[in-house]
Amino acid sequence: MTQRKKKPAITKNLSFEDGIEELESIVERIEAGEVGIEESLAEYERGMKLLQHCKSILDKCEQRITDLTKKLESDDETDEKQRQIQPAEE
Repeated sequence: MTQRKKKPAITKNLSFEDGIEELESIVERIEAGEVGIEESLAEYERGMKLLQHCKSILDKCEQRITDLTKKLESDDETDEKQRQIQPAEE
């Protein structure tokens, strides 16, 4: 068994795509039996942290989409109310 380099800590700067890519790599190594039991456990722990990190990114994106949608709907309602108040120009 080869000695793997210690993985860097998961930072806020890690992109969603990079996190998913590393997570997929971890799953492949564990499923292929490329790592022993101790390293499998360490990889599993890192995978769980990566999963948490990626979920956090998705949650933030979902919240931004919700906020933007509400703002757009609110703007549309405001525009409609203004049209009802102002008489049509001829």
